[in-house]
Amino acid sequence: MSYKLYGSNKHHFEAEITILPLGPNTRNTHPYNGIRWAFSYPDEWDSGNLTVSDVWPEFIDENRTSIPCDIPLSGILNARMYIISTEMVPIHMKRIQVGTKFYCNEGTRKCATGIVTKLEDNKLSE
Repeated sequence: MSYKLYGSNKHHFEAEITILPLGPNTRNTHPYNGIRWAFSYPDEWDSGNLTVSDVWPEFIDENRTSIPCDIPLSGILNARMYIISTEMVPIHMKRIQVGTKFYCNEGTRKCATGIVTKLEDNKLSE
């Protein structure tokens, strides 16, 4: 059984996320839906100036249903993306457009790469 991870439909954008293979520079175990990765842009990663940004994925299946939290995730998946901190919404939405690339990381370990596929126009100011 699946359920909404963040309690509402107020996601800000959608993305295609590629979870990187397990290894010493990524993760030792597969992630699960509900993971709380840090979110960074390539320019932040390249400069080493990573900021902790609470933009969390809710992975969805081909029917657009939330994937259950007890299924290990791997490969390329679609996700609804939630900007958790309301004061960060305008900051992120100035940078995010369809095609924007990003990383999901745990500290200095890059765990996934992503690309924005859809903006939720009615959510930009929330």
